[in-house]
Amino acid sequence: MLQYLKNHKKKLFYFISLVLLIWFIYCLPNPLFKTPTSTVMVDVQGRLLAAKIADDGQWRFPETDSIPDKFIKAITYFEDEYFYYHPGFNPISILRAFKQNISAGKVVSGASTISMQTIRLSRKGKKRNIPEKIIEIFQAMRMEISYSKNEILNLYASHAPFGGNVVGLEAASWRYFGREPAQLSWGEITALAVLPNAPALIYPGKNQIKLKSKRNRLLDKLNQKGVIDNETCDLAKSEPLPGAPFAIPQLAPHLLDRAIKEGNKGKRIITTIDYSLQKKVNKIVKNYHGILSENEIHNIAILILDVEKGTVLSYVGNSNCKHGNSGKDVDIITAPRSTGSILKPFLYAFMQQDGAILPNTLIPDIPTQIAGYSPKNFNESFDGVVPASEALARSLNIPAVRMLRDYSIEKFYTNLKKLNLHTIDQPASHYGLSIILGGAEATLWDLSNAYMGMAQTLNDSDVFAFAEFFKDHPDVKRKVKNPPFEPGAIWNTFEALTTLNRPSQETGWQEFQSSKKIAWKTGTSFGHRDAWSIGITPKYVVGVWVGNADGEGRPGLTGTRVAAPILFKVFKQLPYNNWFQKPDWDLTTVTVCKQSGYLASEICTNTKEISISKNGLKTVTCPYHQIVKLDKEKKFRVNSNCYPVSKMQLESWFVLPPIEEWYFKRKNPFYKILPPYKKGCNQEIFKNMDVIYPKNLTKILIPVELDGSKGKAVFEIAHRNTNTIIFWHLDNTYIGETKNTHRMEIDAKPGKYKMTLVDNQGETLSFNFEIMD
Repeated sequence: MLQYLKNHKKKLFYFISLVLLIWFIYCLPNPLFKTPTSTVMVDVQGRLLAAKIADDGQWRFPETDSIPDKFIKAITYFEDEYFYYHPGFNPISILRAFKQNISAGKVVSGASTISMQTIRLSRKGKKRNIPEKIIEIFQAMRMEISYSKNEILNLYASHAPFGGNVVGLEAASWRYFGREPAQLSWGEITALAVLPNAPALIYPGKNQIKLKSKRNRLLDKLNQKGVIDNETCDLAKSEPLPGAPFAIPQLAPHLLDRAIKEGNKGKRIITTIDYSLQKKVNKIVKNYHGILSENEIHNIAILILDVEKGTVLSYVGNSNCKHGNSGKDVDIITAPRSTGSILKPFLYAFMQQDGAILPNTLIPDIPTQIAGYSPKNFNESFDGVVPASEALARSLNIPAVRMLRDYSIEKFYTNLKKLNLHTIDQPASHYGLSIILGGAEATLWDLSNAYMGMAQTLNDSDVFAFAEFFKDHPDVKRKVKNPPFEPGAIWNTFEALTTLNRPSQETGWQEFQSSKKIAWKTGTSFGHRDAWSIGITPKYVVGVWVGNADGEGRPGLTGTRVAAPILFKVFKQLPYNNWFQKPDWDLTTVTVCKQSGYLASEICTNTKEISISKNGLKTVTCPYHQIVKLDKEKKFRVNSNCYPVSKMQLESWFVLPPIEEWYFKRKNPFYKILPPYKKGCNQEIFKNMDVIYPKNLTKILIPVELDGSKGKAVFEIAHRNTNTIIFWHLDNTYIGETKNTHRMEIDAKPGKYKMTLVDNQGETLSFNFEIMD
């Protein structure tokens, strides 16, 4: 065997060399470090927004692209003065360390370069002996081939231990000084530079004398080498050492959690968040939370979107509430909540672009029952009729429900799906008419994006997109073939939303309104559980939600009183921008009746020109104006049977149906009721009274009173003439009469009945109803 080796020693040499060469080529692991890292979120300028600790419990930020020049000089002069000149190991340092260790009889110097230390950090758990040191040397040499000097420094600075559970320069800078490394002084940067050398012994807050001594020796060396002058050195020495660790900034913790859920765990996430704006919005949330928490309202969420760029500027998912079970960890921005009235502008826009209404079409606002569903206005009153734009501005519930019924829930539901409201995922029949009043749930994210899409379409008719919060996202301002809304319908909707009265709690809003035109809408869910407010300008969309994450309702928790003041406070932080350009190319000018809002008929006397969606031309002309025949003095209505035709005065008269008129004239003293018929004139067929409750064929369940006695059903009738007497007959049995206010209490046994009403002019009205057992 020995003879064979002697004869083939040259081949053996080549073989061993080849094996060593192959080992050398592949000896460096890829990646070099496999340890988990913290998830770090920054703004576009690299400023820290939030971070989450790594899975192994270490504050270890992802590797950075660059490190401050101060730290480079400090760490190289402290650890490896010839770093930029050696190939990974320093032979002179190794010989010197060998002599020192022999003389001392123990290891007193390791002679490790920064490259070798980087390798040792990547080889966790390896013993510190000569064989391992040799492996470190070779791997360090191999690393010098694959990495530049600056890349090696970055690896070292990202993985060096800095005491406790702090790893890496960036994490150490935030934990010990509360600032990013680039902002550290010489005294601070040198204190960190000496820590990796003995992190277990020199821990900030402890061993202060040893830490200060090492730091000052390094400062003296930097002074001697001409890196810093005498004054800088003296000032740096006077700086205090780090004490108790700082908390890592958490300006956008909920956005960080969301990014982690979307597959970005352990990464450095560069977002579109505006750092300064995020701090301002957090402060607004903190201030309002302090006020609202007195009413046991604990949670606030705010989202700000950049309409032009399609990006997120601020994301505050919840208030930082200290209350025990406040649900502060819930990201309200992505949590489904009852929408309240916040969907009403969508219905208003859809109906206009489909030619179902004009901007100011009169909508009935009267007691309403539809298949057992009886909506109520927030103020529990009735206006009789109200323009559609005003109904939207005042967020009246009854007109909204009646509009939805006329438009059809199925059509509205189909259009809503185009807005990417992902949590409205049940069939249309599941929601019914209540969808317009909060019967569905949506997220602040989806709703704000839907309104941003409207603003984008009004700015650029082919754009309707969702916002992104990542810096390197694809172009969200993509062209779409058929945006959900037409620019003309959006224009009239936003114009209606700018007329809203500002909430009384926001002092000085009159000046604010004159300086910034904002389209905004509020919403309040049933039981005062959710308060919404969303505002739109050509540049920004701001969405606000206020309430309790656990769904507890609170008195006074409404969109106008609670969420809207926060909305305006946020808009004050945003720069001024001009209003939208009117899309004249998508609108047509028509003449409408000023009183009814319908297309003007020939007999409408008071008209005006407005801009409407082109499909609005399909709507009917004014149904409320009639030609009325009057006597010469215009005091009575007449007809040809009792009055000379030559003396008749013909006049156009605005006439509402009886129930609408009954409520309308209470709030509109200038409304002119029809004159009575002249004595001796036979009344033409004209409906003067109508049933408010119950409608024909209604099934009535009479409740039991608190004392256990049987209650009574209250019937109500509207009549045009205030002084008219109405005689009530139940199944042809006279039960009483009413004057002025026509209400009658009915106490009847279960069964089917017919009610007949006769006024003192002989007009008759009948309807059927059933008392349930």
